[in-house]
Amino acid sequence: MLQMWRVVWVRCLKTSKVHRSSQTTTSVRTLEGEAPLAYFCTSAYTYKQQDPAVKQQEQQDIQVQEHDVYVQQIPGLLQDAIITNSLTSAYKGLSMLSDWVSSKKLDFKKDVESDEHFDKLIGVIDRGVTRSSPAALLSALRNLMTLGVDSHSHVVQSIELQLQWNLRKMSFPLLLSVMALQAEHQDTDLQKKVFKDCIESIQRRWVEVRAASELETLYSHHDHFSPEFLGQLDDRTTELANSMTYAELAKVLCVLGVIKRRATPVIRSLAFHMAKQSDRVSPKQLGNVLFAMNSLSFPDPVLLEKIAGDLIPQLEQVEKPKLVGTILFCMGQMRWRHKQLLEALSEWTEKNASACPLASLSALTMTLAIVGYEPSNSHALFSVITSRLTQTSLTKKTNWLDVVWALSVLGKVTNEHIASVLDPSFVSDVTRVEQHLSLGVRLKLLNVNAVSQLILPSYRGPQLNLSDFKDVIVTTGRDDLKFSKQVLMMLHNLLPPPKYIHQCIQMSTGVYVDAQFATDKNAKPLPVQDYSSVFSSKLSEFGTEESTVSKELPEGATKLALMVWNYRDYTVGDRELTGINKLAVELLKKQGYKVVQIPFYEYDMKGKTLKTVQYLERKIKETLCVY
Repeated sequence: MLQMWRVVWVRCLKTSKVHRSSQTTTSVRTLEGEAPLAYFCTSAYTYKQQDPAVKQQEQQDIQVQEHDVYVQQIPGLLQDAIITNSLTSAYKGLSMLSDWVSSKKLDFKKDVESDEHFDKLIGVIDRGVTRSSPAALLSALRNLMTLGVDSHSHVVQSIELQLQWNLRKMSFPLLLSVMALQAEHQDTDLQKKVFKDCIESIQRRWVEVRAASELETLYSHHDHFSPEFLGQLDDRTTELANSMTYAELAKVLCVLGVIKRRATPVIRSLAFHMAKQSDRVSPKQLGNVLFAMNSLSFPDPVLLEKIAGDLIPQLEQVEKPKLVGTILFCMGQMRWRHKQLLEALSEWTEKNASACPLASLSALTMTLAIVGYEPSNSHALFSVITSRLTQTSLTKKTNWLDVVWALSVLGKVTNEHIASVLDPSFVSDVTRVEQHLSLGVRLKLLNVNAVSQLILPSYRGPQLNLSDFKDVIVTTGRDDLKFSKQVLMMLHNLLPPPKYIHQCIQMSTGVYVDAQFATDKNAKPLPVQDYSSVFSSKLSEFGTEESTVSKELPEGATKLALMVWNYRDYTVGDRELTGINKLAVELLKKQGYKVVQIPFYEYDMKGKTLKTVQYLERKIKETLCVY
């Protein structure tokens, strides 16, 4: 606040000096220039003693007074600009008016446009168009657009026409600036023609791209260029990456993230050179880089490690919780599990919890759940988080479900939390969501319901009506499905279906099991069809009666669940199962299963059948021995 008053004081002193030194009859002198200063000083002295309504009125009065000061300077400014009929003075006057209008100190339509001296200023500029350099013309055009001068006016069209004639002769950086300005102003046929000519000229001169800022500009307007040019631009970016600074590399990567251009060779080159840098960029820039990597689905482990190393020492300097929330959100989206960074972010959040918006607290909770990590300060941290994240504080029901689900994954959920989301009225409301969100909402409800039954024995609240969730089917990606089918096909050599194996089961806990089978005490397979009641099959779990009578497993027998884990089932940076998969394993154990886990990094998709079958047999025997 003190800084604001100092700025106002200096402005008023300058204004007073200008008024006293001016020789024109339109200048405002002494008392008119000094009155605002006295008013500002009085307001500053009494400001804190007044109530909010008075303070607001004071601020409005100050803005009015400041506006009047600038209005009083317009005639003198315009006369100084045109009195010598100097084109340079006219450009300077136009620039100053543009600055005042852009900073909202003046209103162009109300305060400037109607002044007769402004028309004279425009006339000086209009007559000097052919004598001006392209850089001066571009600056003048930008200022005219900022002021709000009509695009159909003679001066604007004269400048645009002169720029069009000089497109081939002007420097490449200036050509990009003309293109960027014209892209924002497409009100006339001439503006559209100038912009089109800029694009064509740029595409012919692509070899002249030499700076990171030029790459940013070109990628920002990528939708106006041909695919061939964009390919050439990608090649140029790869060539220039070696000479860019850390900050420049970060900016180029960020613009690629904004436009979602996943040119893999370019991204890899940028990431490689960024990871080599010895200096650091600001936490804000690091947050932008993470956002870009998330947008591009490019969680490069080496670059992520570099980002963590740069970010952790600078976290104490971070003052904006929104930045921390963005970093946490991106970490969760990418499944990035970096223990030291998560610890540092958790400590920062605990210290600054009162200043953190609910979105940042939710982002931390969800990220920790997704990557399955419990920080060392979890007791104090979640005490603060759960006191602020409540059903009443989160207006969207899906947000509250997300929080309760995350707490369930982390083992921090209470009976009250679960009862709130399993309440029939809440379930009815939360499931009325868009189609693309429906599956996620229903799976989370099934997970929470399973936690209430299997992990919280003291829970006595409402539970889901599973008959309403028969249509919940976990979908898998093409790669996941291919991997799972390959494993099951090899498993059939040991356990022929359907006698010895149930496969592809969607359980009532929200867990997808690739296969279920059983062995006797000697590790020999048992026919699952004879013991269907002891398995959590899709039919029996959802309340459909079995058509045949089944037996209990013999003494010493074991039921097993096979889980095939692909790349996305693990965290990035620290190869651990994600939180939801850890919960799935725990729920299966609570149901009496021993879990056979087949990770992608162990299984050889191209291996010979004999070796693959032997691997699966060994994994089953290890599971029976380990558990």
